[in-house]
Amino acid sequence: MQPDRHQIAIFDDRPFFERAFVYGVQSGIIDQEKISSIRNDAPKGMVQIAEYFGTQYLRPNIEEARLRLVNLVSLFLEDSSGGDLDKAARSLRDNTFLSHSRGGSEMLKSLWSMPEDGSYGILVRQSQKEFLADWSLRSLADYRQALALREGHQVAISTALWFAEKLDMPASGISTVSVESIIRTAMLVYLSGITPVSIPNSAGLIGILDAIRQKGLPAKGRKQLKETFRALPAAWLAVTRRELKKVETEDLPRILDASVPMNRLIQELEPLYFLRDFGPEDASLFDAAVSEDWRRLTGGKTDDSSLLTIFVCLAADLPPRPALSKAAARALIRKARLDGFKRLPVLGFIRAYAPYEMQDDLEALWTEFFPEAQGILLAAADTTLGDAVDFLKENCIVV
Repeated sequence: MQPDRHQIAIFDDRPFFERAFVYGVQSGIIDQEKISSIRNDAPKGMVQIAEYFGTQYLRPNIEEARLRLVNLVSLFLEDSSGGDLDKAARSLRDNTFLSHSRGGSEMLKSLWSMPEDGSYGILVRQSQKEFLADWSLRSLADYRQALALREGHQVAISTALWFAEKLDMPASGISTVSVESIIRTAMLVYLSGITPVSIPNSAGLIGILDAIRQKGLPAKGRKQLKETFRALPAAWLAVTRRELKKVETEDLPRILDASVPMNRLIQELEPLYFLRDFGPEDASLFDAAVSEDWRRLTGGKTDDSSLLTIFVCLAADLPPRPALSKAAARALIRKARLDGFKRLPVLGFIRAYAPYEMQDDLEALWTEFFPEAQGILLAAADTTLGDAVDFLKENCIVV
């Protein structure tokens, strides 16, 4: 029983062009005239490639050009023939050698032109020459894997732009953004039942979250979504359903969980959604959402000394207090020396609870204060804690 030519190809690591060429010669598909034509065309192609990527006069460039040429021909041949050596040999017989090289080059140029990730509005792209320098030496398996990924990105981008237009946001109004966030936003907007449907700003997102938390999803939201799916092109259904599933399984349970403070919910969800530009009205609504917790945690204090007292408590992993007794101050210092004095918990606290317009100033206050506080509070030479307590009295509220 004769082995199938596909089986032979599986165990042959020669370039596909070489395998197809040898097969064609041995089977009589490729005659002497075609062999001579390929021999004449190959050096021309090598020189062209060497000139494009470097210079035709340096031997290493010519040798690398030979590898690129053979690989480009192999890419086109194997892809267009589906790995069938007989088909590939007949293609070599019926078409010029350099047309196969151009075919491989066009495959890679088309790949380069496709989106390399799921972002829209990327301004910087690898140059075509740099891309070809890399990919003209890659395998067909690498090409097909990258093609599948980039086709997926293209579908996601097309889907997102369709939804953005439906939600009154033209492509010209979208800067660099993850396109999945646009689709996710559309799913939430339709489910919420708001009218007219549009991309919300931060204030609008907070309003949607609050309405869902208070009243749940309205029936008209599901109806709106069904109508939208009926109008959606079939090729875009899969990516849309994927984002809808994220909203339903990841976001809605958090939104409906009344034990999650609204300010924390906003912090967690806002980065996942595409929103219109943040404006003054957004800042005021954001502040309204967080102000209750901020006032409760700070005791309504706004002076630096009280806030620094709260911050050192958090840095020592203690409940926040705007004032400390002398005994509490000494206990804080001992705990900090035992368990550490940490900067990051305070930064997280500021971003989670502080009013928006105060956050940058509070971060600057803490960032400037922390190194000196850490050095003095943790100084091993201060065995009586006197210097550390004096430092807290000077900068915080110790009564």
